[in-house]
Amino acid sequence: MPVVAGQQRHVDGVIHGASSTGHTLFIEPLETIGLNNEVVRLREEEQREVHRILQEITNRFQTHADQIGDTVRVLGELELLFAKAQFGMDFDCTVPAFSGEDDRRLVLEEARHPLLQDVLRKQGRRPVPLSLRLDDKCRTLLISGPNTGGKTVAMKTVGLLALMAQAALPVPAAKAEFPVFEKVLADIGDQQSIQENLSTFSAHIDHIRDMLGLVTRDTLVLLDELGRATDPEEGGALGVAILDAFRSWGAFTLASTHLLALKIYGASTEGVLNASMGFDDETLEPTYVLRTGAPGKSAGLDIASRLGLPTTLIERARGVMTHEERDVARFIAELHDRLDAVSRKEAEVEEQREALAAREKSLAREWEQREAAKLREMDRRVEAAIAEFETRAQETINQISEAGQQRKAAEQARSRVAKTRREFREQVQQNVLAGTPAARPQRPPIEEGSRVRLRGVREPARVRRRLDGDRYEVEAGFMKMQVTDEDIEEVLSGPDAGGRRGLPEGVSYQPSGPAWNVSWREINVIGKHAEEARDEVDKFLDSAALASVDRVRIVHGHGMGILRRTIAELLAENPHVASFYPASPSEGGTGATVVELK
Repeated sequence: MPVVAGQQRHVDGVIHGASSTGHTLFIEPLETIGLNNEVVRLREEEQREVHRILQEITNRFQTHADQIGDTVRVLGELELLFAKAQFGMDFDCTVPAFSGEDDRRLVLEEARHPLLQDVLRKQGRRPVPLSLRLDDKCRTLLISGPNTGGKTVAMKTVGLLALMAQAALPVPAAKAEFPVFEKVLADIGDQQSIQENLSTFSAHIDHIRDMLGLVTRDTLVLLDELGRATDPEEGGALGVAILDAFRSWGAFTLASTHLLALKIYGASTEGVLNASMGFDDETLEPTYVLRTGAPGKSAGLDIASRLGLPTTLIERARGVMTHEERDVARFIAELHDRLDAVSRKEAEVEEQREALAAREKSLAREWEQREAAKLREMDRRVEAAIAEFETRAQETINQISEAGQQRKAAEQARSRVAKTRREFREQVQQNVLAGTPAARPQRPPIEEGSRVRLRGVREPARVRRRLDGDRYEVEAGFMKMQVTDEDIEEVLSGPDAGGRRGLPEGVSYQPSGPAWNVSWREINVIGKHAEEARDEVDKFLDSAALASVDRVRIVHGHGMGILRRTIAELLAENPHVASFYPASPSEGGTGATVVELK
């Protein structure tokens, strides 16, 4: 407690110190000394207990050291996997592929340097992607173009992405494929050193000498500003020799240069591909677009002008240039102009091709619509002719009935009218309508769940499953049946997982009772008692009506005619029956009855 100097005799205790001025003393009263001693003792006991607990925990952990070590390793692997995945999502990466030993390829499409992408993303910008392709026939890429145009970044991108791929990391590109490299050798940047007594040129050559001693067929070589820091003519000749040496080893090589000799070498040497970084002559700014097939111009004077160098100096520099240098620069500029013109023409041709394809599709649709309209008109006229025929036939039948003719003759006439109407409709469908292009559209594939239209069935059916060959099990209304590919006239829609109309989802109906072959929409009651056959045929007609079937056949045989008479009586009373008549000889003759349903 603080006490004013001179008053310490009023407080019994131990003086522990004084203020800087000496006017205040800090005294520990005697009453607190015992308490403070107790606090110190308790703190020491606490530390001893903490140490004991930690020691005990450590001893327990030691018995599980192997499991803990395995857990740490697994967690490290999981953390690495999640980090790779997060990196892949953040930088829109792809999983790289590796080409085989017999077909080595280095392919990049829309590749980006991840560091450049990260920097530009913070500025709200996107890097210009890089695309190139090298293979065993062309393993050397010689990049030229303006200063600050992105040549070095392009080479660093290729080298970094190759190393990332071999480190099992996703790479920021739309597509990436690499050979398996044993080494990645690079000479990038200025390695001059006063301490090592190395100039820019000597450091450059020293580094390349070491690379020549390490290069193999499975090596990626990156050379920035090859032949720099010396006389251009000698530097160009030296650069050509160095590139030839790496090419002879079969290594994949990327080099950047401004030297004319190297540009000519790239244009005249098999297996070497020239490439250029883009430059906008109007804005005097690089576009950072890599274009293969032609060398690029350095545009050093244009860039110096853009960076603010006096115009008089620029013009003087242009005057000092030799005619050969100016001619080469002009030639390269004209070459790039022509390449740009060719690229624009290619784009125009592609647009015209797409427009032509769209026009062809439009004309095809219009033609199909006209054919469909003609088909509908023909169908309408056929229906009108059939209706007129039925009207006249019915009038004739009524006249026969009024004239007192037998009821049997009238029924036979009605049966013949129905049969004639059906045969006429089938002939029109097969011989007239089926021959039109509009009636023969390319049918979609039949899959489980597809909605189809069956021949002779009004209501659309749904395919339940495919059986063997071209047979399918379908469901029309409340009736299931087996049909062949020929019975399916049209596929209305693709697979549909929804429930069937009229039934709750997950509920199906399958008629029980008679064993009739629904593939042919018929029932066979030969050998059954009359009442039993009558009941089964009655159920069969109900199911057929629910499925919206137009026509069915009942096989009853000849025998003594009991089944035929019983079934005829049932058909005459059944509300679903429009007409019935004996089957044709090919369908069973008098041993079967054909029924037309309403």
